[in-house]
Amino acid sequence: MSFKFQPILNLRKHHEDQCRTRFKEEQEKLWRIDEELNRLQALKKQREAETEQLSVGVLSLEHLLSGSRYLAYLRRKQKETTARRARQAEEVEKARLSLVQARKETKIMEKLKEKMAQKEVEERLRQEQKTLDEIAISQIYRN
Repeated sequence: MSFKFQPILNLRKHHEDQCRTRFKEEQEKLWRIDEELNRLQALKKQREAETEQLSVGVLSLEHLLSGSRYLAYLRRKQKETTARRARQAEEVEKARLSLVQARKETKIMEKLKEKMAQKEVEERLRQEQKTLDEIAISQIYRN
């Protein structure tokens, strides 16, 4: 059996593979951003604890200023990373939708291929049955 749309099916499978690869890459970027957010959060908590310890007893203005500047930097960095994460989540969703659409298109072509193969098998069976019927009829007339 020769499926006349096989090149189209191959292209759709290739496109689906590309979409799957892109989706995985976008997901990995999102995971890296999440890891960075977790690291920043842990660093911020650690720095807050250190600043709280330094604020007990004799206060050093230099340490307090340094600590508050660094905490402000961490908060700003965390805010920027959260915004980056939101943008990346949108990219992941776009890639997922693209993959879903590519998978649907590939499935359509695969189902068409299956239907055409089934029709070919049925046609072959009809031809065989027709040939067998003709042989049987000719045997009846000979006897």
